[in-house]
Amino acid sequence: MTSTPPRRPTAADSTLLGFAQQAEIAARDLYRVAAAAGTGGEQNSSVATLAAHHDAASQAISALIGRDAPQTRLDSIFDAYEDRFTASTDDLALAAHELENTMVATHLSLLEALEGTDGVALVSSVVIAEARHVSAMAALAGLSPVADIEAYLDIPSSITALSPEN
Repeated sequence: MTSTPPRRPTAADSTLLGFAQQAEIAARDLYRVAAAAGTGGEQNSSVATLAAHHDAASQAISALIGRDAPQTRLDSIFDAYEDRFTASTDDLALAAHELENTMVATHLSLLEALEGTDGVALVSSVVIAEARHVSAMAALAGLSPVADIEAYLDIPSSITALSPEN
């Protein structure tokens, strides 16, 4: 006989979701820095919108896990990308494409580990939004949806999912 998975996040889920929230806050902060620096060029309002999307994801995670939400960014992500997010529009687009692929890979790996169905549903919805970000950043980077189709559809093998352990 199989047991029904829990609806609410378990203690282990809260740890994983807290990590996801920190990653989302780091992504939000990166896009905010880029928007403030104007590195989005003509698409600067789109860059600000991506910041808002990551902020919404972090707030949704916070609402789900409550007091266990860390409410801080993952500095390792922020520090790894900050220079590229503020250098130029081309650097921003390519760095953001890489970041969004990393976020998708990270959230997909979390889906394998989460037990509670509420957390799975929330992270699944975040993955969908971030997969769309991948395509938007590929377009901003000038990549062709025909000639460079893999940039729109595949997570590059060089991308490693983040985890609380690394």
